[in-house]
Amino acid sequence: MKWLYTDVSKRLQANDFSTLPEVHACAAGLKSITTSATADAIEECRKLCGGHGYLSCSGLPELFAVYIPNCTYEGDNIVMLLQDELCYSGLDVSVKYEYISDTDMVARFLMKTISRLVSGKMPVGTAAYLGRVEHLMQCHCEVQRAEDWLKHSIILEAFEARSNRMSIACAESLSRFSTPEEGFGEISADLVEAAVAHCQLIIVSKFIEKLQQDIPGKGVKTQLENLCNVYALSLLHKHLGDFVSTGCITPKQGALANEQLRSLYSQVRPNAIALVDAFNHTDHYLGSVLGCYDGNVYQKLYEEAWKSPLNDTVVPDGYDEYIRPLLKQHFRTARL
Repeated sequence: MKWLYTDVSKRLQANDFSTLPEVHACAAGLKSITTSATADAIEECRKLCGGHGYLSCSGLPELFAVYIPNCTYEGDNIVMLLQDELCYSGLDVSVKYEYISDTDMVARFLMKTISRLVSGKMPVGTAAYLGRVEHLMQCHCEVQRAEDWLKHSIILEAFEARSNRMSIACAESLSRFSTPEEGFGEISADLVEAAVAHCQLIIVSKFIEKLQQDIPGKGVKTQLENLCNVYALSLLHKHLGDFVSTGCITPKQGALANEQLRSLYSQVRPNAIALVDAFNHTDHYLGSVLGCYDGNVYQKLYEEAWKSPLNDTVVPDGYDEYIRPLLKQHFRTARL
């Protein structure tokens, strides 16, 4: 995103608006995907902590309450994936710029990119893979063993084929309606899934691309490669239906991906705490007794419990005045 922003800023200064659709669609899609994933992850962490996750001192309730509005800020996440774009043909530059904030979200961007393939206009940037539509519509996954899923070329082609085929299927469905607006209303659920597939491809491809570079630190690149494979194969596992139904992979290859994913989990698990600590967040910053650096969770839970006003005295205020008489009365009645 930083590179896209720098590039589009230079182009705007030269009155070149050609990359705005891609930048806007990419920013909108990644905003939707990342904020939804983060909100879901916070809630998953809370559930994994059991009853302790409900405690205010765990930091999770406040974190969830503060973060969850990000799924709505700057546009609801579903709307960001589907929001309509303006047709630029016939508009002068000033009109284009005026409507930039409301245009070119992910689903419409994909549909417009595909429609331009007919005229021979090849897509670039994050949608460049759509230019290989014939190959991606016919290719078959070459995985024969679980270890084959560690090849980034195989992972990347599977994600490209899935996104390509889902987008093409949506475009074909839209062509059957009398107006685009009617079509978008009828197949909006399919369009959301196609947009999600495209955004997930962007993240996976950029992750893989970064791993092709030199990364300083002993063993750091190996850990990042493991995390990249875990991320990609966990998405494949979660959306296995998309990959199989579009013919990108076979059910057997999906099972092999799950087998390799379990193996990767066993490799990452011993380093899980170190990987989290690598972010170097302080205890003050996290504000959580469950996430404290020294791991002394139960002692800190005990200390936090004593900070409750209910624990200022051994016997809470009002007990002798209200509760004890009631208990005595019930005791007498029980004996009678």
